[in-house]
Amino acid sequence: MIFANWIVGPHLIGVLFLLAGLIQKRYPPKQINSLYGYRTTLSMKNQQNWDEGNRYSTALIIKCGWVLVITGIIITALFMLLPLSPEARTLTKIILMLVGAFATVMVLFRSTEKHLKNTFDQTT
Repeated sequence: MIFANWIVGPHLIGVLFLLAGLIQKRYPPKQINSLYGYRTTLSMKNQQNWDEGNRYSTALIIKCGWVLVITGIIITALFMLLPLSPEARTLTKIILMLVGAFATVMVLFRSTEKHLKNTFDQTT
């Protein structure tokens, strides 16, 4: 049971983001498409935006993944010290995983969109 407590936790979301970022870094989307890559109206406006949006978001998702892994391991270690019931521990971990995923996606989109707006003239 102790092993399962270390596998499932907030750091698991970080591992998933890391894997997604490393896959996208290894196999970046070459052309604008609606299936794979950083897809927003601004990033799909032209090939230059597409390339920069995917490059920037990939680097950011890897950084966010590492932050989630490190903070998740620390939080999991601290949880081991708290006298919580297994149900409360599981519920709290699920909530933390969802919050971590949602916050990372929000940071990813806001930062990448801001970067694209600041990098390229969006008047045309």
